[in-house]
Amino acid sequence: MVIMSIGRRSSGQMPTISNNNGISIIATATAMLVLQTTHVSSLMSPSPSRPITLGALYRAPLTCTNRKSNCRSTGPFSWTSLMMSQEDGLATATKTPSKRAQRKAAQRAKKQRQQKQSVNGNKATSQHPEAIIKRELQKQSNNNINRNNRRKHNFAERARFLEKKEHDKDELDTPVNGLRDNPMSMIRYEESESNGEISVHPLHSNAVDKLDASTTADEVVKAIKRAQNLHDLHDILEIAHFLLEEVDISFAYGYRGSLLSRLAVASLHIDNYNVAERCIIERRRSHRSSMLPMESAAIVRGLLRCHHIEEAWEVLEDELHLPLDGWVDFDPSTFNDDELHLEEEAVRRQLEIRDALIHRARSIGSIASRHFYEQEPTAGMNAMKKLKEMGGVVQEAGLTAKDLGMPWERFVRGAALCEKSRRDGKWDDMDDDKTAKSGEDPSAWPCNFVYNVLDAMVSFPPENKDVTFEALCNALVRRTVFVTGAVDMDGCPEADRGEVAFIGRSNVGKSSLVNMLTNRKSLAFTSKTPGKTQQFNYFAVNDKPELARQIRYGDDVPGSKDLDAFYMVDLPGFGFAKVSQQQRQEWSDFMDEYLLQRETLRVVFHLIDARHGPTDEDGKIMQKVGTIMGSDQKQNNAKYVIILTKADKNVKGANSEKNPGRVAQSVRDKLKATMKANKVGFAPIVLTSAETRLGREEVWKYLRLAAES
Repeated sequence: MVIMSIGRRSSGQMPTISNNNGISIIATATAMLVLQTTHVSSLMSPSPSRPITLGALYRAPLTCTNRKSNCRSTGPFSWTSLMMSQEDGLATATKTPSKRAQRKAAQRAKKQRQQKQSVNGNKATSQHPEAIIKRELQKQSNNNINRNNRRKHNFAERARFLEKKEHDKDELDTPVNGLRDNPMSMIRYEESESNGEISVHPLHSNAVDKLDASTTADEVVKAIKRAQNLHDLHDILEIAHFLLEEVDISFAYGYRGSLLSRLAVASLHIDNYNVAERCIIERRRSHRSSMLPMESAAIVRGLLRCHHIEEAWEVLEDELHLPLDGWVDFDPSTFNDDELHLEEEAVRRQLEIRDALIHRARSIGSIASRHFYEQEPTAGMNAMKKLKEMGGVVQEAGLTAKDLGMPWERFVRGAALCEKSRRDGKWDDMDDDKTAKSGEDPSAWPCNFVYNVLDAMVSFPPENKDVTFEALCNALVRRTVFVTGAVDMDGCPEADRGEVAFIGRSNVGKSSLVNMLTNRKSLAFTSKTPGKTQQFNYFAVNDKPELARQIRYGDDVPGSKDLDAFYMVDLPGFGFAKVSQQQRQEWSDFMDEYLLQRETLRVVFHLIDARHGPTDEDGKIMQKVGTIMGSDQKQNNAKYVIILTKADKNVKGANSEKNPGRVAQSVRDKLKATMKANKVGFAPIVLTSAETRLGREEVWKYLRLAAES
């Protein structure tokens, strides 16, 4: 007796299944099915582990009779699949999978095959419908051979086959003098004697199995890509022989220079510097006029990958150099009708120079990033200085942050890693010998490596990305704590570090600006009520750890402040603050004394509302600052900077990317006239917004003056 389970059936329907061999199957309402037979065991499969179906045992069609509906259907048992196993003698009837389940199972099996191929080292394939159709057509053209199987070559057998042929000694296997001894510009490349005939160069690839006189540029590109991906040195050498010694400069309509650059990058990818060097030299000698900045940038990155830093700088300065002065001021409209071709040439040249500037900036960024992440801060800062030098040319060319695509966040994080290593004492025991050997001189370093990245970033077109500024603030502002609130000079903390002061009328946004610059939400208390700040609030930046516990509980906390520690001072607001006239006068006298006698004061930020321009109170502050700055009794070297706040209020739908804020021309004219009247016309002006985070990098350029003092 064999018990079979089937799917759920309606109550009262008891079908009877019978066939010509006398087997009867009765299905009850409880979905249990009993099969009685006397010769089932004799019809079992000879293999104990292989199940067999009832349809395979009894080929005669099954008949199903439903007594309630008096319907009779003859045919295969379609709604169940009867399976028997010889081991337990139990046959089960399971539901046939639906089309959706079958499709899902096929997808899972396909995914498992792809994962297995990925584990085996095969390249992942695209699942786009067009890509799938293209692969199927390619399979049919290759006699249904899987394209991934082309990479499963027997290289040992192929090498033995090639060794049987008579070949002269490979000149590319002979090392040449490196660029460290002989710069590329000084190497004299001698042409190899050729009889004009192109020999056959066999390759390991099935797609491009040889290079000969009929080879096209596309086939060479395919061969280079395959050799680079599979690290096939034999093919790299054969392609180098073909491009350097067989074909001339007119190969592929002058495309030989680009092929040489591709071959140089591929050779550097597999750490074969000798082939790359010869390709770079030949490319300069024969194809300098057709060299593309993108190709030069790729070669620079390849040299960096192989740790050829000096050669990377040489390629960058030779092929991606800065343009000559005055190229932007060139006016094509001054040409006559007979010189229109010169106008087109000038426009083309300008586009080429813009492209060269973009790739030069990115290449220098790659060099700086490599040095920072390999704990070489001196070389990284030198690269950042190069970026700062070309910032003016980039601005003059009209390039935007989107055009350049500089990864400033990566530079900031790399410099922050070096700064953390310095705080951990990595370079504390540097003597003269170690300094000369490593090239790192801690005595010449700034207070924070990130400030060099900030200088370069400010010189370039602003991008105003929150993720970049967050990384910048995390590197420059590691700890902040409220120290004290002073009402006179005796209440100020010890003058042991630089200070920056924020002054302005009430409700101009001083506290919001402090919170934005430190990337904190509630460091300085903000309120819609004017005059909330009633004293000189001192905030310590990058002081020793656990300083807050020492201030609050009086505990003696060990440690010292960092090299880039400074104070941010939030002064009380003037104007329509609801305070008495006596209080106003006390604030004014205190500010006069503070600006005149505070020795560590480095920057004075005067905040003005960008919507209304300078008020009468702002004019009085300018007059006071102008008098103090020109006084012989001043005991500090403070710099006066004007900040226009709430610039987002002048723009409808302001956002941080497209339109962060602006100031009306009438407000600009009024501000300049007031500054000139109060003898502070020299002061720089910075446009900011706490909502759209506008101007924060520019303000940090002046905060550096306090950190470095």
